[in-house]
Amino acid sequence: MIKFAYSTINWGDTCDLRAAFDDIRATGWGAVELFAHSLEWLGTPKRLARLLDGMRPATLFGSIDLPSSERQRTIHKNRIDYCAEIGATAYGLVGAGRPRSRPPSADEMRDLAEMCDDLAAHGAALGVAVAYHPHTRCTVQYEHEIDQLMALTQHLTLCLDVSHIAVVGEDPLAHLRKYRGRIGYVHLKDWGQGDFVELGRGIINIDFAACLRELDAQSFGGWVVVEQSTSEVSARHSAEINAAYLRALGYTIN
Repeated sequence: MIKFAYSTINWGDTCDLRAAFDDIRATGWGAVELFAHSLEWLGTPKRLARLLDGMRPATLFGSIDLPSSERQRTIHKNRIDYCAEIGATAYGLVGAGRPRSRPPSADEMRDLAEMCDDLAAHGAALGVAVAYHPHTRCTVQYEHEIDQLMALTQHLTLCLDVSHIAVVGEDPLAHLRKYRGRIGYVHLKDWGQGDFVELGRGIINIDFAACLRELDAQSFGGWVVVEQSTSEVSARHSAEINAAYLRALGYTIN
């Protein structure tokens, strides 16, 4: 059975966590992705558990830059340690920003791969799957670049986002099948007129039902996170819309 979680991204990285968690809980979700909050903002695992009030921490998410540095590695290893302490099972990474004038160089790809795989090995020892998120306007956004990254890494998994795959003209369902052995977790959202929209309200014909059936068929054990980056309605109402969409497909979100 697919495990769903909801991202805090739409509330902001320095949001009132208690209020955000209350909104997510009230709209029926039972687990959360903690998106780009600093450890200072999250506080101790004991404080976070109190704020979550029974909801599960599914994943954490952060960004990386190139060139790699020991400072970045230390920050992310500390965040992965925190992941393990609170019981989250995956840690997502996105970045670095993609140069406008060219694709990533071979040296940049090797640097990204080496840093990500070092973090992934650290996570694997703690039971945390570290997952790179292919993303528009980032170092890795196309299938052939995903292939390069996977060939250069052993421990790293993927956070596949069906919308970012579709926006660059590739097939999310094909990606879920091709990389099934390397998927750490999955992001769901839709794409409208120049921005992300709630599930089922997009214009690029993402077949969410087929993607979820594929994950079911794989007996996928990772998290499927609805990551609604922005919305024209309140973050809470957006969470309600996404919950209703998945329920209409026959899924339980809590």
